[in-house]
Amino acid sequence: MAKIYALYKGDEYIADGTLEELAEKTGKKLASLEWMLTPSAKKRASAGSSVLVCIGEEIHVKKCVVCGKAFRVKSHPNKKYCSEECQKAGAKILWMKRVREQKKFSKLPEDERKRKCVACGKTFVAKRRDQRYCSKRCSSNGGGYNGLCLKLPPKKRRYESHIVEINAQARAQHKSYGQLQAEKLLARLHEEMAGGVER
Repeated sequence: MAKIYALYKGDEYIADGTLEELAEKTGKKLASLEWMLTPSAKKRASAGSSVLVCIGEEIHVKKCVVCGKAFRVKSHPNKKYCSEECQKAGAKILWMKRVREQKKFSKLPEDERKRKCVACGKTFVAKRRDQRYCSKRCSSNGGGYNGLCLKLPPKKRRYESHIVEINAQARAQHKSYGQLQAEKLLARLHEEMAGGVER
């Protein structure tokens, strides 16, 4: 919620409004006005310098999207509902709307529901309006890291665990998984140290 400030030069009143409005009215930079609110700027202020004084907060009056009642927004400027009851009713309305859209979509012929999977490129019949992947596997591969995995080749998209193979190697050498991994780590460290000494 935007705060309302009054700008004074010494005792003389200049203008009031939000920081953006004051920047337009006075021609001052927004960064300069923001700096005037900092503790260091207040300490440096002399008798005739410009001062910003907070005189209140901008009041937003909105209309509830469910019951149509006008209400004041105290904390959240994007608030749509006047009460918790209206919020629950609004959520139910949205849910029912999605259900109706899903029913309409499921009644469409298969030709209209055919899509191309964004991960593997396979053509599939979508069950939902927002479906982008043909399977859960493609969804986990293609959707990882906000879709960045789509740029990687399919074989490198998903991390493959080698625990079973390493465990089999350890048993063949009559060692535990941890012992074998510790030995590999020590060998790697020795190689790095030896390489550092040679340099």
